[in-house]
Parts: sequence; structure tokens; C-alpha cells
Amino acid sequence: MLKAFFSYSVPTGRPLTDWQIKLWPTACHLTDIALVLFIMLATVSISLMQTAYILAILCWLLQLYLNPHRLHLPLLIPVCGFALASLLATLTAAQPLPSLIECRNLLEWMVFYLVINTLRSEARATLLVRLLIASGTVMALYGLWQVFSYGPTFRLAGTSSYMTFGGQLMLLCLLALSQLLFHPPSRHWFWLMPAFLILLLALTGTQTRNAWLGFLIACPFLLILRYRAFLLGLPILCVILFVLAPPAVQDRIRSFGNLQDHSVQQRFSMWRSGLDMTRDYPWTGVGMGVMREMEKRYRPANAPFAPEERWGHLHNNIVQIAAERGLIGLGWWTVIWGVFLWRGWRVYRQSEPPNGRDKALVSGSLACVTGFLVAGMFEYNFGDSEIVAILYFVMALPFFVRTSETTPEPHVTPDPSPLT
Repeated sequence: MLKAFFSYSVPTGRPLTDWQIKLWPTACHLTDIALVLFIMLATVSISLMQTAYILAILCWLLQLYLNPHRLHLPLLIPVCGFALASLLATLTAAQPLPSLIECRNLLEWMVFYLVINTLRSEARATLLVRLLIASGTVMALYGLWQVFSYGPTFRLAGTSSYMTFGGQLMLLCLLALSQLLFHPPSRHWFWLMPAFLILLLALTGTQTRNAWLGFLIACPFLLILRYRAFLLGLPILCVILFVLAPPAVQDRIRSFGNLQDHSVQQRFSMWRSGLDMTRDYPWTGVGMGVMREMEKRYRPANAPFAPEERWGHLHNNIVQIAAERGLIGLGWWTVIWGVFLWRGWRVYRQSEPPNGRDKALVSGSLACVTGFLVAGMFEYNFGDSEIVAILYFVMALPFFVRTSETTPEPHVTPDPSPLT
């Protein structure tokens, strides 16, 4: 499989010069190497991860320069609409500079289009998904070692924060589960099943309730698609995890539904402030990167925060985007996910005859987006680059599956013999 991953052919199209033909495989190799590094480092280090995908994007752009061809750009209209709404929010912001700096995060959408236009087969996509699961499992083991070292009250964090790592682990758990459900039992199960259990145990150890909720909502979605009978085992699994969990985790689980919980009261206060900002700046918002300043003006008098405490986000994607980018930005943001889920579901339904590899990729992608959106009701995970980069990679899979069946693999054009 690795040999197939790094195999290339000279593309057909406009005539290429000798130096372009020689440079083409190098550009392809560098793109794929950088893409593999991005996947391996996604749960390890944000700086290394970003360096890897920036290198991959640059090498991909070099490929386009060597041989311009038609690109596959799904979701382009809503993504551009959201980007323009963000720029409009920047132009009307009270402090344009911080908002302009935050606009750099819009470039992360390039990961989405990079993956769609560089992967060439379901086998390559499956390899990268499993590599992501494997590297995430290694980091999950490191996180579990942290818990054993610092005690059961320690919130497992890996090399980042427990909130970020929890969001990443939620996505990886759903990817691993989709691979297990939609692939027939094979030698891969010998490592995928332990990997899923390790990831699930680590997700529990983060004590991150929004990630738990995202997994608990998206997991039944996968089970309904594949084996509805497994739904009966889900409550049993939850009970077993609760009984075996340390007291700190049990306390976090019991806090579900407790509206008097301190962190719940804090979220209510943040959401109220965000709604007040949207009321005063309904169309274009207050701008990005200024939440710490704006909260001084909009914090309720009875907010459950210490006077010196400051917060930079509102623990809710919808409230945060409406406050920062206005209803225009929120509208385009909503369209992105609506169109994605609609088109992804169409790809899933149209993958006939049933193909386990295709359905594993598409169902895993749909489940990850569902879990992400559910978790985002209680955390601003859209502003977390470590989570969003993985999400954009996963989002590309349904569109790739569709194009891989309709776009033929480029073939090698033999050079004319100098003797003829």
C-alpha cells in the first residue's frame, strides 16, 4: 500500500517541457510526504502540524504551476461567503487589526481542498485515516501515562490542553469506529479494536463533557447506519465506563443536567454576553480577536467570575460567530455545514454497490462533523486550529470518494524515441 501511495505518473494535458516532467514526481513526492507528516503530527504539536500542511500546500501549488488543470472545489460558494463576511466584520470592527490577524485562520480551509485534489484512490485515503488513528493512539497512551503519573483527578491533556485533546480524541474515536463497523473483520481489526478502546479510554480521561456529548450523539448515528442491534449495547458500555471510572470522572458525568454547576453558570453568563453583542452589532458583529476587550463591557453584573478573570471566547460556536461576524457570517457558516451534510449523505447513499471502504470513509466523515457540531454547542471548537485541521481533512473524504469514481487516474505518456 505504501508503494502505491507514493507512485505517480506524468499528467496528460498541455505539453510539458523536460524540466517540468522531471520536477513533477518530486513535487508529488514532497506533497505526499508533507501530507503524511501533517497526519502524524496532528495530535502532537500545532506548530509542527501547521508547518507540515503549509509545506504540502506549497508543493501542491507547485504541481498546479507545472501542469494547470481543473480543480474540484466543493463548498466554494459558502466558504467564500463566510470568508467575505469575516472580512466585512474586520472592516467594521472597532479594532480592525486584531480581527485582520484572526482572518489568517481562513487559510486553514486550504487543507480541505488540498486533500480533495491530491488523494487519488480510496486506498490512499484509508491509509491516511488509519495513520491518523495510529498516531492519535500513541498520544492517547501518553495521556493515559499522565493520568497514572499525576493521579486520577488529573485531566488527560496529551501535549496540548484537555479541552483541545478531548475534541481531537472524539474525532479519532468516531473515525476508528467507522473503520471497524464498515470493514469486514480482517487483520486490521487486531490493532483497530485496541486502538479504539484506548482512544475511548483517553477521551473519558480528558473529563471534557462537550466531547463526550459529541461522541454519544454521533456514535448512534454510525450504529444505525451499520448494525442497529449494536445500539442495545451502547447503554451497557456507558454504564461499564461509569462504574470503572475514577470518582473525578463520575462527578463530571453526574454534573450533566445540573444547571447550578459552576461551569454551566459561567457558560450561561458568556452566552448572555454574546447575545447582547449580537443585539448591538447584528449584521457584522464586533470583529474577531477582541473578545477579551468586549467582555469588559458586556459581562453581567452577577457573572460567576472573579473580577480579574478574562475570557477570550464564548464556549459556543453559534453565539461566538454571531457575536464576532454578525448574522451574515453566522448565516454563511450554517450553510457550509448544511450543504456538507446534504452532499455527504448523497454520496453515502449513492455508493452502490456497497463498498466497505467507501462507506467507512463517508460515514466516518459525517459522524465527525456531527460530533463536532454537537460539541460546539458548549465549546468554541471552531476556533481551535488543532481540531479544525483534522476536521477539514476528514470533511474532504466524501467529496474525494465521489471524484475518485468519476475522475480517471492520469496515465503515463511515453516519450518519443530519439531513434524514430
